[in-house]
Amino acid sequence: GIALLVTGLLTFSGMSSANDFTTVTRVQYVQDCIASNQGKMNIYEATHKCSCVIDKIAKSFTQVQFEDADAGFQFRNLPGDRGAMFRDDADVVDGIASFKKVHADAYKSCRIR
Repeated sequence: GIALLVTGLLTFSGMSSANDFTTVTRVQYVQDCIASNQGKMNIYEATHKCSCVIDKIAKSFTQVQFEDADAGFQFRNLPGDRGAMFRDDADVVDGIASFKKVHADAYKSCRIR
Protein backbone atom coordinates (compact mmCIF):
# COMPACT_ATOMS: atom_id res chain seq x y z
CA GLY A 1 0.00 0.00 0.00
CA ILE A 2 0.93 3.59 0.51
CA ALA A 3 3.35 2.76 3.34
CA LEU A 4 5.42 0.65 0.94
CA LEU A 5 5.37 3.40 -1.65
CA VAL A 6 6.52 5.97 0.88
CA THR A 7 9.19 3.66 2.25
CA GLY A 8 10.44 2.82 -1.22
CA LEU A 9 10.58 6.44 -2.32
CA LEU A 10 12.21 7.79 0.80
CA THR A 11 14.84 5.17 1.54
CA PHE A 12 16.99 5.48 -1.56
CA SER A 13 20.69 6.05 -0.98
CA GLY A 14 24.07 5.54 -2.51
CA MET A 15 24.02 2.03 -1.07
CA SER A 16 21.73 0.76 -3.81
CA SER A 17 23.70 -1.26 -6.28
CA ALA A 18 24.08 0.14 -9.75
CA ASN A 19 22.53 -1.69 -12.66
CA ASP A 20 20.05 -3.71 -10.63
CA PHE A 21 17.19 -2.89 -13.01
CA THR A 22 15.91 -5.73 -15.14
CA THR A 23 16.45 -5.55 -18.88
CA VAL A 24 12.68 -5.27 -19.37
CA THR A 25 12.50 -2.22 -17.08
CA ARG A 26 15.37 -0.56 -18.93
CA VAL A 27 13.90 -1.33 -22.37
CA GLN A 28 10.44 -0.06 -21.37
CA TYR A 29 11.94 3.16 -20.00
CA VAL A 30 14.04 3.71 -23.15
CA GLN A 31 11.05 3.04 -25.42
CA ASP A 32 8.85 5.47 -23.48
CA CYS A 33 11.64 8.05 -23.42
CA ILE A 34 12.21 7.76 -27.17
CA ALA A 35 8.49 8.19 -27.79
CA SER A 36 8.39 11.32 -25.61
CA ASN A 37 11.35 12.77 -27.55
CA GLN A 38 9.88 12.06 -30.98
CA GLY A 39 10.51 15.04 -33.23
CA LYS A 40 13.15 16.50 -30.87
CA MET A 41 15.99 14.17 -31.89
CA ASN A 42 16.51 11.24 -34.22
CA ILE A 43 16.14 7.64 -33.05
CA TYR A 44 19.89 7.13 -32.66
CA GLU A 45 20.29 10.24 -30.50
CA ALA A 46 17.21 9.44 -28.44
CA THR A 47 18.33 5.84 -27.87
CA HIS A 48 21.71 6.95 -26.54
CA LYS A 49 20.31 9.77 -24.41
CA CYS A 50 17.51 7.67 -22.93
CA SER A 51 19.83 4.73 -22.22
CA CYS A 52 22.21 7.06 -20.41
CA VAL A 53 19.37 8.50 -18.31
CA ILE A 54 18.10 5.10 -17.15
CA ASP A 55 21.66 4.04 -16.32
CA LYS A 56 22.07 7.12 -14.12
CA ILE A 57 18.69 6.56 -12.47
CA ALA A 58 19.70 2.96 -11.72
CA LYS A 59 22.72 4.26 -9.83
CA SER A 60 20.49 6.20 -7.42
CA PHE A 61 17.41 3.99 -7.11
CA THR A 62 16.65 0.31 -6.80
CA GLN A 63 14.20 -1.25 -9.21
CA VAL A 64 11.52 -1.27 -6.49
CA GLN A 65 12.04 2.44 -5.79
CA PHE A 66 11.83 3.18 -9.51
CA GLU A 67 8.62 1.17 -9.81
CA ASP A 68 7.18 2.92 -6.72
CA ALA A 69 7.94 6.33 -8.24
CA ASP A 70 6.30 5.27 -11.50
CA ALA A 71 3.22 4.09 -9.60
CA GLY A 72 3.12 7.38 -7.70
CA PHE A 73 3.17 9.35 -10.96
CA GLN A 74 0.36 7.25 -12.40
CA PHE A 75 -1.85 7.09 -9.31
CA ARG A 76 -1.63 10.78 -8.44
CA ASN A 77 -3.59 11.48 -11.62
CA LEU A 78 -6.54 9.36 -10.53
CA PRO A 79 -9.59 11.53 -9.92
CA GLY A 80 -11.02 12.28 -6.49
CA ASP A 81 -10.16 10.34 -3.37
CA ARG A 82 -8.46 7.52 -5.28
CA GLY A 83 -5.58 9.80 -6.29
CA ALA A 84 -5.73 12.16 -3.32
CA MET A 85 -3.37 10.17 -1.12
CA PHE A 86 -0.72 10.36 -3.86
CA ARG A 87 -1.30 14.08 -4.46
CA ASP A 88 -1.71 15.13 -0.84
CA ASP A 89 0.56 12.91 1.28
CA ALA A 90 3.69 14.97 2.05
CA ASP A 91 5.99 11.92 2.14
CA VAL A 92 4.79 10.68 -1.24
CA VAL A 93 5.03 14.17 -2.74
CA ASP A 94 8.57 14.59 -1.35
CA GLY A 95 9.61 11.16 -2.64
CA ILE A 96 8.27 11.89 -6.12
CA ALA A 97 10.00 15.29 -6.06
CA SER A 98 13.31 13.62 -5.19
CA PHE A 99 12.89 11.17 -8.04
CA LYS A 100 11.99 13.97 -10.46
CA LYS A 101 15.16 15.85 -9.47
CA VAL A 102 17.40 12.82 -10.04
CA HIS A 103 15.66 12.22 -13.37
CA ALA A 104 16.02 15.84 -14.49
CA ASP A 105 19.68 15.97 -13.47
CA ALA A 106 20.36 12.72 -15.35
CA TYR A 107 18.55 14.00 -18.45
CA LYS A 108 20.58 17.23 -18.44
CA SER A 109 23.91 15.49 -17.87
CA CYS A 110 23.52 12.85 -20.57
CA ARG A 111 25.11 14.07 -23.75
CA ILE A 112 24.27 12.71 -27.15
CA ARG A 113 27.29 10.95 -28.60
